[in-house]
Amino acid sequence: MRAMKSTLSWAVLSLLLLAALVGAATFDRRAWPAMVGDEATYLMQAQSLAWDFDLRYTRKDFDRFKAQWGVPPEGLILQRDGDGLVYGKPSSYPLFIAPFLSLSPTRGASVANVLILALAAILTARTLERRIGPAAPLWVATWIFTSVAFVYIFWIHSDLFLMSLVAIALSLAYGEGGRVPARPAQATGSEGGGEGGGAHTKEPSPAEPVQDETGNTDPGPAEGGRRPLLRWLLVGVLLGIVIMARPFYATLLLPTALAIPPVYRRRGLAALIAGAAGLLLLAAATNLLSRGHWTSYTGDREAFYSYTGFPQVDLSERDWEERVAEQSSNSWIAGATNQVDVVSRQTGWNVVYFLFGRHVGLLPYFLPALLGFMAWRRGEGRWALILAAAATAACFLIIRPFNFWGGGGAIANRYFLPVYPALWFVAARPARAVWALVIGALAAPLLWPLWTAPRSFPIDADGGYRHVSPVARRVLPYETTLSHLKPAGQEDQIHNGLWVKLLSPSLRVEEGGSQLRLLAGRGGEVLVGSSTPLPGLRLRFAPSPVTRMRVVGPEVAQVVRRPDGGTTLLLRFRHPRAHHRMWWGEDDLYLYQFGLEPPEGAETPPDGLAFQILPETS
Repeated sequence: MRAMKSTLSWAVLSLLLLAALVGAATFDRRAWPAMVGDEATYLMQAQSLAWDFDLRYTRKDFDRFKAQWGVPPEGLILQRDGDGLVYGKPSSYPLFIAPFLSLSPTRGASVANVLILALAAILTARTLERRIGPAAPLWVATWIFTSVAFVYIFWIHSDLFLMSLVAIALSLAYGEGGRVPARPAQATGSEGGGEGGGAHTKEPSPAEPVQDETGNTDPGPAEGGRRPLLRWLLVGVLLGIVIMARPFYATLLLPTALAIPPVYRRRGLAALIAGAAGLLLLAAATNLLSRGHWTSYTGDREAFYSYTGFPQVDLSERDWEERVAEQSSNSWIAGATNQVDVVSRQTGWNVVYFLFGRHVGLLPYFLPALLGFMAWRRGEGRWALILAAAATAACFLIIRPFNFWGGGGAIANRYFLPVYPALWFVAARPARAVWALVIGALAAPLLWPLWTAPRSFPIDADGGYRHVSPVARRVLPYETTLSHLKPAGQEDQIHNGLWVKLLSPSLRVEEGGSQLRLLAGRGGEVLVGSSTPLPGLRLRFAPSPVTRMRVVGPEVAQVVRRPDGGTTLLLRFRHPRAHHRMWWGEDDLYLYQFGLEPPEGAETPPDGLAFQILPETS
């Protein structure tokens, strides 16, 4: 029965990985709109490595990209390096996908993503099978395919690559099967043979057979042997690559250090540190030589679009100097330190949104992370895995309080993706397959849009985020702190002295922001901000055959029929929806949210309903 369960569990994981590979191999990224920002930069950098064997931006790189993809690289991020330009992103991911691009320029990156993910999944399943039993491959399939992780196969981003490296590193770190020493033999008696001799325990030799947590017997590593030390050296190198991409992931070094068996912990720790430090020093030296900075996130970095022009195409070297002088440096580090927030209302709201946010929440989009806690077991420093994930999240919440999730194009929280595997290895007790099925069923209402159309562009035709299901829109809070979130395809507006953000694609801004419009037969949500508390808001609807409108959230305190045929509603709020500072200033903003729904059976004009939002000051 155990063998049958294991076979079925491996079959599920294998079939899902095979389906992902087929999906990637038949997916043409050109079917999506133009690449913007990180995607364009990573891809163009990989193309330069594949064809020119360098990291320098040239006119030839631009022409090659446009010839292969048919569009310019919008949002291309470049960095100044003395007499030339280099790409403003870490080079580890481009180095990985470059060989695949040389074989297939439009499909190679997706295939590469699947292959590294498959390797990580298989190694994770093999490692955990010795701890939690034959359900391990099914649990791994659940972690990947009932979260948003699998959708990143089709994105040319480094996050899935980094996640896979972390999973591989942790698989190696815990890859000795959870071995614990076999029960030691006991002997009684004293050295002198008298009755007063106390009992003593025979300590197992490191070379003796040891037993894992599921009862399997495997030979233990010899102390000082080369194989264990090479293992930990490789773990350090893999984590070094991840840390070089984003230093916040350095928290993962703690649990891996604690996972080193005590029998050779000192040497294993030295190998781990040597691997990580050696990789970081090599990467820093390479960056200094190739770009003039120890990391791609320092120095002058600028993004270029069709409307700004591209260097060596529309812009000269002098244009770069003028652009940097006008806009100042776009250094990621400088931008991050300017937004640091340690203790404030905003931090509290960010914690709520990190866990339950409508677009970025951990529980809606990484719900299988709970599986690890269901099979929690003490030992091997597993508590530090939870601490590492929490500490990394805290770093992003504090250093990037207005963008702790990865920007407007991300699918849920892509910054969390690389530490997601840390919560997999929390599991160490025998587990049941049914738990994975239960988690999958709970995740289904939230992931249904991704399951039914995994290769669809993440932004839908109305400008909303495709991964946000109707269930999430109804029950989860909108993230008021995130600057890059544009769920309706609209920029925020100043409307009658109020800050207004439209949360639904059914709402439009008209006449320079003085009037809003709700499309016919549809509902919508609006977020309104004020620098002072408001006793209420007035909604002033233009003349229309529709005389009733259902308001969701606040109380409708008054309905006024105006002589011109229009209607004005007075809304009363018990308290603000949220109260915190925003990304453009230091002062807190009072935020109010409401929804509009046309009554059932009411006919709305074909051009929708026009209305204004006015502050109630008395």
